[in-house]
Amino acid sequence: MLLKTIFANAIAYSKGALSAIATTAAFVSIASLVTTLPAMAASFTQFSFKTNVTASPINDPTGNLLNDPTRDIRLDSVVFNGNTISNFEVVKQAKILQNDTYTLDDGSVLGVLHSGRGPNTPRDNLLGEGPSKPNPTDQDIINSLGNLNLNSILVTRENANTASIEVSFENPVNTFLFWERGGTPGGAVAGDSDLFVEALDDNNAVVASYKILRQNYTKADYNISTEVIPVLNNGPFNIGSQGIRLDGITTKTLRLTSSNNNGLLIPI
Repeated sequence: MLLKTIFANAIAYSKGALSAIATTAAFVSIASLVTTLPAMAASFTQFSFKTNVTASPINDPTGNLLNDPTRDIRLDSVVFNGNTISNFEVVKQAKILQNDTYTLDDGSVLGVLHSGRGPNTPRDNLLGEGPSKPNPTDQDIINSLGNLNLNSILVTRENANTASIEVSFENPVNTFLFWERGGTPGGAVAGDSDLFVEALDDNNAVVASYKILRQNYTKADYNISTEVIPVLNNGPFNIGSQGIRLDGITTKTLRLTSSNNNGLLIPI
């Protein structure tokens, strides 16, 4: 699983009021002018969007690669429902709730959750990126997600059961965009794992939940490779995208859970 979470500033008209919009893997956020609502059962609605990026070109004889997958990939804007969103607010806080472990052949014990990035992103000055390391801290997660570099990500491995985190944003928002690693460039697979998303209120109670399914990702028209020193260096991959919108309420915090990476085990 890849996760990139970002928020973007925009204004949408909904139910007679200006409302917050956000997006993730990126999240898009809009400053909310909606009257605060009490905690209640709410729901998410899934939608598709287009991703616009700046990335280094590549001379690929196969014609399958859309860009150099090892370097920086800057999120410029997203387009959905006829709106172009180009001002972004990134993750400000993060908390690791669960990070199950697995054992390497050399006896090293690692958590399933990693901070990853493109192998050549540190040598690309387009924009900054987070670390490349297993067993990230809360601050590492902020550093991985708190930027507009779509080649600076969180990765979960299939070696262990569950990874779960909470991510928070400065403003209440209701629309979230997700990007996910998929199959090989030129292939049909846009995303290869599922994700369980829960929206939390100010008391940390769950007000809505949604299971993002791998088959609902659509190709985002860029490619990445991923390095987590010293445990993996793989790719390139297709990237898939999909968004979800929280109906009727806003939130500042999401709980995100990946289980087994080959199929979400959490019941809904």
